[in-house]
Amino acid sequence: MTGRNDMSAKRRRWGDQRALSDQRQAVDLLLAAAGRCIEAKGNINISMSDVADEAGVTRSTLYRYFPNRSELVTALLLSRAEGFVAASVAALPDPGSARESLSAMILHPIERARSTALSVALFAPESRGFAVAVEMESDAVFEIAMRHYGQVLKGWQASGQLHGDLSVETIVRWISALAVMLLSSPWRALSTAERRAFVDKYVARALLTS
Repeated sequence: MTGRNDMSAKRRRWGDQRALSDQRQAVDLLLAAAGRCIEAKGNINISMSDVADEAGVTRSTLYRYFPNRSELVTALLLSRAEGFVAASVAALPDPGSARESLSAMILHPIERARSTALSVALFAPESRGFAVAVEMESDAVFEIAMRHYGQVLKGWQASGQLHGDLSVETIVRWISALAVMLLSSPWRALSTAERRAFVDKYVARALLTS
């Protein structure tokens, strides 16, 4: 029993005044712990105590970095969005062709999200639309999408593949909103082929010149 207490105390050393000097490392560790808790729960209805215990820190340490659960889950969503969007651009089948790549750019992060238990939990009905609200309202999500999609879309527009009177910034906002919609009920029940057909028919036609 003494050994176990010693181990617990060692794990919680981060919770005193000697917090990790590497702020990015601290945040990453806490976000990873939050992700494990959400995945195990199946939705975002976790407690800050759950996350602190999973991370092996005191609650005061967790609150030092994230004042409440909403900010913690928001940060987790944003960190995952960054990875998914960056991977989407890297996986474009033909970056120079809007016709070949637009649907893939929109759908790739959705397919990746649907394949992970954590993303399924974040968008679960029991999560009460929190993830949707964050994605729809957060300027940070737009900045992430714009950073990765902006140059690609501008290149397509400059080469005449996208209608010239369209705002790239507005396109990016709509792509972000569309991703949230397709990850949420009832759209999440669509098959991969059905989602592709929807994007081709109702999105690509509106953006592409031919």
